[in-house]
Amino acid sequence: MKETEKIEIMHFDQEGYLEDGKALYETGKKMTALADKVADEGYDAVFLMGVGGTWDELMQLEYLMNKFGDRDLEVYLIHAAEWNVMGHKRMTEKSVVLTASESGTTPEVLEAVKKMKEKGIRVYAMTKPEGPIG
Repeated sequence: MKETEKIEIMHFDQEGYLEDGKALYETGKKMTALADKVADEGYDAVFLMGVGGTWDELMQLEYLMNKFGDRDLEVYLIHAAEWNVMGHKRMTEKSVVLTASESGTTPEVLEAVKKMKEKGIRVYAMTKPEGPIG
């Protein structure tokens, strides 16, 4: 096929894009190991907790878990600020909470994580390891 036109995407960092893909693949391995660990330990429900954009992203995960997960899997999407005020009647010491924070410093998430850990609830965060909830 004869090349008639070359298209260049402005400001596209192909090398960075490929490196991010490799990092994501490695993170996937860690997430699978974490999921196996949580399954082996047992749980009564999974709570996805976030604020703002993280909450929106976790909404997609909630949908997928409810659509494709086991019939007896209980999944709840909770907003950290709301949980800090109201809690959740189905959350127990056997529950697992998954959260995420780009910065690791989201105040509502930090407050909720602290309270949950005080109650003995397992919390796993996708964030920078050096951050407060990392």
